Amino acid sequence: MTPGGARGLAVAAVLLAAGVSVAEAAQVTFVVTAPAGTPETATLHVSGDRAELGSWSGTGFALRFAGSGRWAGTLELPEGAAFEYKLTRGSWETVEKDAQGGELGNRGAVARDGDTLNVAVAAWRDRTARATPRAHTLLGEFRRHDAFPSKHAGARDVVVWLPPGYEANTARRYPVIYFHDGQNVFDGATSFIPGQEWRADEAADSLIRNRRVPPFLMVAVANTAKRMSEYTRVPDERHGGGGQAAYDRFLLEELQPFIDATYRTRPGATSTGIVGSSLGGLAAISLGLSHPDRFGLVGCVSPSVWWGKGEVVRFVQSGQGHPVRLWLDMGTAEGRAAMPESDENVLGARALRDACLARGWREGADFRYHEAAGAGHNERAWAQRLPQILEFLLQAPAR
Repeated sequence: MTPGGARGLAVAAVLLAAGVSVAEAAQVTFVVTAPAGTPETATLHVSGDRAELGSWSGTGFALRFAGSGRWAGTLELPEGAAFEYKLTRGSWETVEKDAQGGELGNRGAVARDGDTLNVAVAAWRDRTARATPRAHTLLGEFRRHDAFPSKHAGARDVVVWLPPGYEANTARRYPVIYFHDGQNVFDGATSFIPGQEWRADEAADSLIRNRRVPPFLMVAVANTAKRMSEYTRVPDERHGGGGQAAYDRFLLEELQPFIDATYRTRPGATSTGIVGSSLGGLAAISLGLSHPDRFGLVGCVSPSVWWGKGEVVRFVQSGQGHPVRLWLDMGTAEGRAAMPESDENVLGARALRDACLARGWREGADFRYHEAAGAGHNERAWAQRLPQILEFLLQAPAR
């Protein structure tokens, strides 16, 4: 967007004090040739790692039928911004595949004004005769609760990881960490980007066996088609959303009581954490600050600070006290534009950091801010720093 556009206003609201200008806009045109049999009435989506591309929601920038088996559309992005994407017909169930139904890596490009990206889709997931199965990458003991029901939010899968020794030591109770976007936490066979998952089971197993943290449970809570709404407190003028209150009720009134009744968790907020990335990072910090009596450990990973014109910064500024132990981070290559100092994601994270410090969090004690050099906005990057996140959240609070 140009500095005067909606996106520029969002960034300006967060970064006004920094005096940083927004990168010039680049008009990027996508021309997609779809496989034979794709209905002309279909809407194709460019789904990727930027908000303009739906933040990997499965939907994103919508393309319209342009005739002769092609779909097209022109999108504004910051000049020089690197991005990754895939083509879908509106969900990950309809994502593009290779001609044999196998997985494809992410497409990548850099936004340059006037560029046209010509893309050919070989096949759609739901229209292939054979899809190459992905290998499971699970380590340890798991318990599945498929299609966990809710009166407040849609049913979703929940997967619980048990620490080494859980079954043998029946008297011990354990801290528990919940994760948003649960499909991507443990298993490469369920992650929506092939080969990219948080590797939380491997990280936790190593930390526990090397006595870096006490044994703990992990609960991976899958997202749904309503992810964008469920992970946001307020609507964004371009993307809608703002349905987190119902999702929070699901967690607080239904899932957490079930987990505490079914597994030997340690009661109390100081032993209960919530971790999320991107929009999930917003959901994690807002849940922790709104309910510090339930979630006292918060991992806010690569948060989408721009959402709602920086509403999360104002939310932190308006609160009283600092009741949660908080990790906040951002990769320096997340949506990087031509000039690093104009990158809204890093600067937004810094604005959120400053709001936390102004409220009284103590860096290195109950607060940790980290910028991951060269890290992008994806599960592979988050997996690399997850051990640090878990070790910080689960260490004994500073006195």
